[in-house]
Amino acid sequence: MAVYKFKVAFEDYEDIFRVIEVKSTQTFFELHKAILDSIGFDQKQMASFYMSNDSWKRFQEITLEDMSDADDDESEKKLPIMAKSILADYIIDPHQKMIYIYDFIELWTLHVELTGIEIKDKAGVKYPVCTKTAGLAPKQFEKIQRFGIIDDNEFDEITKNYLDKSEDLGGEISDDEADEFGLFEDEQGEASGSEEV
Repeated sequence: MAVYKFKVAFEDYEDIFRVIEVKSTQTFFELHKAILDSIGFDQKQMASFYMSNDSWKRFQEITLEDMSDADDDESEKKLPIMAKSILADYIIDPHQKMIYIYDFIELWTLHVELTGIEIKDKAGVKYPVCTKTAGLAPKQFEKIQRFGIIDDNEFDEITKNYLDKSEDLGGEISDDEADEFGLFEDEQGEASGSEEV
């Protein structure tokens, strides 16, 4: 039985990649798990593979779970599910490319490219297996941190720490700094309201 060798690279970080070997008779679900294990992501989010061409254009989707409504028109074609989809049934090119998307909020996008096919599996090797690692994978929730998306509790904590630090240093908070944290918002609102006639 053949063994596929895939290079899996982050779309945004091409120098960070993994090489994963998987049997042709294994499923997309097994490849999905191997990818997440190799980059240290959890397995709690939705994901999909998309068959692709050399230009990384998306075609057939293979999804983690069937999200279609039971009341949907039965004539509509259901998407194939990873756990029931054998790799060999979809790999039609010796340089096959696929796009793997994990977490449809974070939209982690990885390029999966077939770089080699071995005719026989290696004795004693448990497939799928990560055989090469290049670069440190980004943190799974890095995008949230990068764009500064925080909830109200985190904002209150940041503001409190800022104020405490300012008091410890014996400094006063400038109007600009206070405005940045919305500290004068109520007072300004009252003042503007009292000017209305």
